[in-house]
Amino acid sequence: MRYGIQRRTIYLEPPSGEDQVWLYRQFDQPEIYEMFGLPGPARLRVMRNHRLGKIVAGILRRTVDGKRLGFVVMFEPTEAFDFWEFAYAIPDPKDRDAFSAMYATDAMGHYMFKHLKVGAMGWRTRADNRAADAVIRRLGYEPFGTWFVDGHDYTFYRIDLARWDAREAKLAVFEARQPSGLPGLFVRLDGPPFVPLSLPGPANPPAG
Repeated sequence: MRYGIQRRTIYLEPPSGEDQVWLYRQFDQPEIYEMFGLPGPARLRVMRNHRLGKIVAGILRRTVDGKRLGFVVMFEPTEAFDFWEFAYAIPDPKDRDAFSAMYATDAMGHYMFKHLKVGAMGWRTRADNRAADAVIRRLGYEPFGTWFVDGHDYTFYRIDLARWDAREAKLAVFEARQPSGLPGLFVRLDGPPFVPLSLPGPANPPAG
């Protein structure tokens, strides 16, 4: 990422310093690389590909206190799939909630489609990760297939620019009903430091 993005109660910022070291280390954790469909520890691979621009990464923080909740990464398209593949992790169960996951997904989607001008984004969810599957379906991604990869069944989802524009239009309707008080659905944060705006309105919109 080249700048930060705020979406209501969370924001993403480019990884640097200790955050970047922490991010790379996560990919040596089995609960991370296995859930992302990677065959084994991937710290060095992720580090190299991030530096080569083959991975887009953002650190996920809470706006109220700047606490680091987790991270979001986008893996470049492959021969098998024509989309940038989304993955996120919030390591501490106490920090996990549906709004943080949805806001982070939408913030990265906005960055990928509106800034990097990608043609499509996608996501895979493991059969035993129902929480992630519920989030991605709620966001409007549609499944297009299930494959057995490295010992697990994964369902794959994809969204193109037209569907992303429809997603933003839906968000705009919710924002009109329950405005956050921010100057837009997504707020660009230039830095460093990347300082989020205070949230004068309601923290979370109606379900949608």
